[in-house]
Order: sequence, then structure tokens, then C-alpha cells
Amino acid sequence: MGKKKKFTHPRMLVADPDFKLCEIEEGHEFMPNGIFAFNITRLIEHIESHPGDYLPIEIDVAAYFDQRPNFELNEEYVERADLERPLILAEIAPDRLEMGMRGAERDLYARGYNLLDGHHRLAKARKHGIQMLPAYVLRMEQHLPFLARSYETYVEYWNGKLEEKW
Repeated sequence: MGKKKKFTHPRMLVADPDFKLCEIEEGHEFMPNGIFAFNITRLIEHIESHPGDYLPIEIDVAAYFDQRPNFELNEEYVERADLERPLILAEIAPDRLEMGMRGAERDLYARGYNLLDGHHRLAKARKHGIQMLPAYVLRMEQHLPFLARSYETYVEYWNGKLEEKW
């Protein structure tokens, strides 16, 4: 009986035993995303100190608003939200377009990108009829250093998503 070929993919993660979670200190903003959590404060600091690495695009407010988690937002904070500040979308699952999915080239949510930062801005834009907002779109390699919880589980999750397709 033949042995099963070991799965490999160029974007496969190998667990780094020296990986350090991005600690969430008092006063830091963080975003839980399922069992994972990301340090938004540190992520924004990094984007602001490396502006050339993160080019903003514009996203469709309605498409993302319809996909946002169903949780209550503070209306006062919604109204104070700065619509000039880009949202942050992160590739939580491998980009499905690159994995062969067709027909959703412009639908970043369908492609595997989740909103990490900007829920209040998104709600304000929707409320005021604004159709497009600036956003940074981060690949897994760009947001992984800001993971604050469940690193080993994330590695397994990511690799499992790659293996599902290939």
C-alpha cells in the first residue's frame, strides 16, 4: 500500500516554536475574530510607521456592512468615527480567488478577508449613505505578527484551509 503524499503549499505555515503572541496591554484595542484575537493598537502603529507597505484601496460599504458580526455598537462612538481613517481587512482564510474561486474578484469578504478594524466607521458610512470607504487589505503574512491569541490553532486552521482546496 502506498504512502500518502505529504501536503505542501507555498503559503503553508510551519509553526515557529519561538513565535511570540502580540501582547494586549491595558488600553490596547484588540479584535476577537472567532477563537483568534489581534492587537489592533500595535497593528495600526505598524501601518502608520510603514506607510509604503500598506496601500489603501476603497471597499463597498454595503457589501461589508451586510457581512459584519451581529453585535451592538455604541451609537455615540459611531457618530464620532473618522471616515478618513482606513478600515483594516485581514486575510483570515487563504484568498479564495487565488485558490481558484471565480466570480468574486471584488468581493473581499467572499475571498476570505475579515474586517478587523473599522466597525464603527462602517456603520457610520452606511447610516449616512456613503458608498465607499478606504481600507487596508492585509495578507496573512502581514497580520500574523499581531495575533494575540491561539497561534498554534491559527497555523492548523490556515493549513487546513489550504489543504481543503489542494
